[in-house]
Amino acid sequence: MTQVRLSRFTLLGRLVLFLIAFGVSLLFQMGISRYQSQYVFEPMEERTENIRTISRFLNGVENCMAELDDYRWDYGNAETLIARIEESLSETAEHSAALRSDIREVGEGYYLLAVAARTTYGTLTKQLREIETSLAANRTAEAAQLYYDQALPCGTYLLQYTRQLLERAILDNNDAYAALNALNVRLKRLQAVVIAVSAVLAAFMVASLASLLRSVVQMSRASKQISEGQLDIPDVAEGGDEIGQMAKAFNEMKRSMRQRVELLNKNNEMARALYARETEALELQNLIEREKLQQLRSQINPHFLFNTLNVIMFTARQEGAEETRRLLDSLSRTFRYALGSNDAEAPLSREIQIVNAFYSLYHARFADRLVLEWHIPPELELTEAMVPSFIIQPLVENAFNHGLAHKESGVRVDVYLEEAPGTLFIRVKDNGVGMSEEALASLREHLEDPPTTGAHIGLHNVAARLRLRGAQYGLDIRSVEGSGTEVTVRAPMTFAREGEDAE
Repeated sequence: MTQVRLSRFTLLGRLVLFLIAFGVSLLFQMGISRYQSQYVFEPMEERTENIRTISRFLNGVENCMAELDDYRWDYGNAETLIARIEESLSETAEHSAALRSDIREVGEGYYLLAVAARTTYGTLTKQLREIETSLAANRTAEAAQLYYDQALPCGTYLLQYTRQLLERAILDNNDAYAALNALNVRLKRLQAVVIAVSAVLAAFMVASLASLLRSVVQMSRASKQISEGQLDIPDVAEGGDEIGQMAKAFNEMKRSMRQRVELLNKNNEMARALYARETEALELQNLIEREKLQQLRSQINPHFLFNTLNVIMFTARQEGAEETRRLLDSLSRTFRYALGSNDAEAPLSREIQIVNAFYSLYHARFADRLVLEWHIPPELELTEAMVPSFIIQPLVENAFNHGLAHKESGVRVDVYLEEAPGTLFIRVKDNGVGMSEEALASLREHLEDPPTTGAHIGLHNVAARLRLRGAQYGLDIRSVEGSGTEVTVRAPMTFAREGEDAE
């Protein structure tokens, strides 16, 4: 009958119903445990702790009275006795304050004994303080008289009250323990019933999940066979619940797939021919891109050539042939690297050498008005790290030209090489006049469609070459009017393969 009623629910409904019932039983079990802890275990612990407190208080008073009883009043060490009395009073005062004294909780008999013990303890404490005062003032006879006439009888009464209080607490605890234990037994029986109900609900839920998993396993096996090309396998068993509907849809999908595979086999030859044409078109596009890249890399700023020749002529008039030879050497190395190498990438060390050679040409003319500073982390492998060739020099040249043209006090250019996981960042920062937000926005827009002549030709060249390399490469420009400009190149960190030339 239960199975018939459960079958009216969908599989999801049955699972939700079992989960709700299981959750309710779990919450009920937690409520029982909390009630058990609050009304059984905590009261037991409180009564047990109270007995321990009374016992410790009794031991403290006994030790204090024993110290006084054993003391030799005619030749004893007063300082030692005072220290021990203070130690006993400190310990017993804490335990005295912890004694339960609420008549509604402990009963009248226990309450009267507790009040008597606390009152007597207060009197004894005052008497012991007087004894300490007399001992500190060297009035030993007076201290002894106080002990025998007042403290000893008071301590005797206190010990008597405390022992009676301990006996009363033990008797009350036995009675309370019996009642609490009976309550605990009833709660445990109720817990056993709740656990049994939870187990039954869990069994029903596991049975529903097993039914679900059987259907899923069948469809999983069928899916694996279909992925291996076996489309003639038997249909998966269908049922009336959600999984059965899924199995029905799976069987229809399998039959539809078989029809589509037959159609695909007929069109296979046509697809191969189309793929061959697409491959040819892609190779042609790659060839066009390589030619465009070579054309962009071969552009040389004519202003750079004219400025360099002016520097050499100026130096030839001012200095001897040796300086002219050095400048010509730097110029020839720069041109040789720019025009003679067709490599797509070059070692980072070679790029640094070319920038330094280029800087020596500018520095010969402008001297202290021009400063180039490198910031290279020591762990960066300059001879092994590879970058797009002729990528740093155009950025440095752009910073020199635009800084010197608009700033009389001099230009400082800092080149930062920074390595992140898998990425190399090249930042060229100058202290020039910078650009307004409108000019910066216009420059960023023009970088998307670079011209072949005009201002910032080196920057356009670098942007175009990086764009042709793909999304892993990028160029970013930041500028603040009056503070300078910073150009950042992002490139994947690559290293020279074995057998390649890496300077």
